[in-house]
Amino acid sequence: MRIPVAVPAGREIDVVGLGQNTVDHLCVVERFPAPDTKQRLQALAVEPGGQIATALVALRRWGARATYLGTFGDDEAGAVSRASLASEGVDVAHAPVRSGHPNQLSVILVDARTGERTVLWHRPPALALAPGEVPRALIAGARVLHLDGADGEAALAAAAMARATGVVTVADIDVAFAELDRLLRLVDVLIVSWEFARTLTGAAAPEAALESLERHGAAVVGVTLGSAGALLAAGGRVLGVAGHAVATVDTTGAGDLFHAGFIWAMLAGLELEPALRLANAAAALQCTRLGGRRAIPTLAEARALAGL
Repeated sequence: MRIPVAVPAGREIDVVGLGQNTVDHLCVVERFPAPDTKQRLQALAVEPGGQIATALVALRRWGARATYLGTFGDDEAGAVSRASLASEGVDVAHAPVRSGHPNQLSVILVDARTGERTVLWHRPPALALAPGEVPRALIAGARVLHLDGADGEAALAAAAMARATGVVTVADIDVAFAELDRLLRLVDVLIVSWEFARTLTGAAAPEAALESLERHGAAVVGVTLGSAGALLAAGGRVLGVAGHAVATVDTTGAGDLFHAGFIWAMLAGLELEPALRLANAAAALQCTRLGGRRAIPTLAEARALAGL
C-alpha cells in the first residue's frame, strides 16, 4: 500500500523543521531519585538535542537536504546548538538568535536499569518563534514540513502555508496547546506516543486512539508503543509492527528517529509497510546508545534491522 500523501518533487529543500533545539545534560542514575536522597551519577553527557533538531540531523546524515526554522539563545549553549546543526549540514540561515536570552536547556535523568528517561527542561518565552518569522518562500520550497508545535502560532502559520503550496506536513507533538485543534486539521502525517495519544483522546487502547486521531483529518496517523512497536492507520487499514529486542541504554530521541525514519521513507517513495518498519528500526537502534545525537544510527543500520 502506498503512503496516501503526495510528496512533491522538484523542490530545493527536502525537509524544513520548525520546532525546538536544546542542549541536553544526560544524567545516568541507578534509579530515579527519591525525595531527600543523594546518589552518584553513573555517567554524564552533554550534547545538543531537541525533537525537531535531532530529526533533522538524522535526515541530513541520511542524505536529505534539511533546513532548521527555530530560535537560539545568544549564550554558549545557543552557540553550541546552532553550530552543531550547521556542522551537520543543516541550514540554519533562517533561524534567528535572540539577543539577551539563554538557549533552551534540558536535564535528562536516564534510569540505568531500563534506559527510560525523564526530561526536565527550561525554555525562555522569548525563544518563541513568531508567525511573522516564518518565510513563506522557505516553506513553499520544501517537500516536507516537520513540526513539533512548541510555538503553536508559528506552527499553525507554517502548516497553513504548507497546505496552500502542496507541502506535506508531519507532526511530532507531545503536549497540548491552544492552537492544537486548528493545527491538526492541517497535518498530513500525525505520529504521537501512546502516552500523549491516551491523554489527548481519552482512549483506553491504542487502536481506539488511532480512530480518534483520524477524525482530525490526517492521511496517516500513528501511535508509537515503545518497546512494543507501533501502529499506523491509513486508507482504512491499520498496520502494526512489533518492537525489536535491543539492549536499551537510553530512550532519548527514539521518537525523533521514528519520525525521521518515516519522513526519509516518504521522500524515498517507500510504501507504507516498509516505511513503518524503517521508522520502527531507527527508533529501536536509537535506544542502544546514550544521547540523542551520538546514538543516531546510520541509514544502512536502520535498513538492515528493518529488513530492507
